[in-house]
Amino acid sequence: MTSEHEPNISGYAASAKPYIRGAMVIVFVGTLLTAAVALVWPPTYRAETVLLPPTEEETGFSVSSMFRGLNVPGIRVPSRSGPEDVTMAILRSRRIAEILVGRFDLKTVYKTKREDIAIRQLQERSAFKVGETGTIVIRVEDREPKRAADLANAYAQELDRFNREIRMTKGRRMRVFVEQRLHETEQDLQAAEEALRRYGEKNRTVALSPGQLTAVEGSARLFASQAALDVQLGVARQYAAENSEEVQRLRQQLDQVNRLIGNLPELGLELARLVREVKIQEQVFSLLSAQHEEARITEARDVTTVEVLDPADPPERRFWPRRGLLTGLGFMISTFVALVWIAWSVRSRPD
Repeated sequence: MTSEHEPNISGYAASAKPYIRGAMVIVFVGTLLTAAVALVWPPTYRAETVLLPPTEEETGFSVSSMFRGLNVPGIRVPSRSGPEDVTMAILRSRRIAEILVGRFDLKTVYKTKREDIAIRQLQERSAFKVGETGTIVIRVEDREPKRAADLANAYAQELDRFNREIRMTKGRRMRVFVEQRLHETEQDLQAAEEALRRYGEKNRTVALSPGQLTAVEGSARLFASQAALDVQLGVARQYAAENSEEVQRLRQQLDQVNRLIGNLPELGLELARLVREVKIQEQVFSLLSAQHEEARITEARDVTTVEVLDPADPPERRFWPRRGLLTGLGFMISTFVALVWIAWSVRSRPD
């Protein structure tokens, strides 16, 4: 049995009738205020650039191995990473953000005198992600549509510039290192040839048996491989950490070659040892010459490392605020407040 103090639905409707006009005012005013806020809210525009991961032609310098364990100020790259991970680390780095802050005078735009605050605000307005097909998506939000597009495109430009600088720096270091070893090897080759010539003049013989010649050539190839790996390891240690994947791989290869050299039989003839030394120096000189030429080409190359799939254009529509969404949300909140006010008024009204 229903209590006289608990009216039914029709009773509530009759009791709420005097408050309907006030509720409508609440809904109207709330919706109007929300729409006004949405109208005066400064618009934010979002621009988007889509690019493919950096690629390298077969020059011996892949992007992923170039940056693994690399010690570059302002950029933290995982020791085990692929091209996409490296690209994301560079784009999110303070180094790139610092360049863009200066390039677009963002301290003035963000109304701050501190560069670290401007960098943080830029990073908060920038987003990067790897698409399902491997593309890199760069999104930047800004109050001006043109600046938003320029910033998104500038990220791709600075990424490309950074890749070129690192690649050319590595090529320059390798060229200098290999040039020194090449000069030393040339002197060693001349000394070995001179020693063999003097031996031939003294003993009137420079002939080896087929078996001895095969053993000499095999050991010469191993010693040449040892020298080439030693050069590559020396270059890698100049730009990569000792625990990086590239340094570890080269050390393992060098250890394998050293074990093979340790198992070589001793050459009993002085002539065989002299011939082997000449052949070793010849092969080392040939390998170093090829590496030197490769390093010179890498240092001189100035080609694009980033392919832009879709450059950013100034957006025509604002990303935020979404006026329809905000107005609808304001209407729903105002309606809920009005209903709560009616219920409270009905219950608090004296009988």
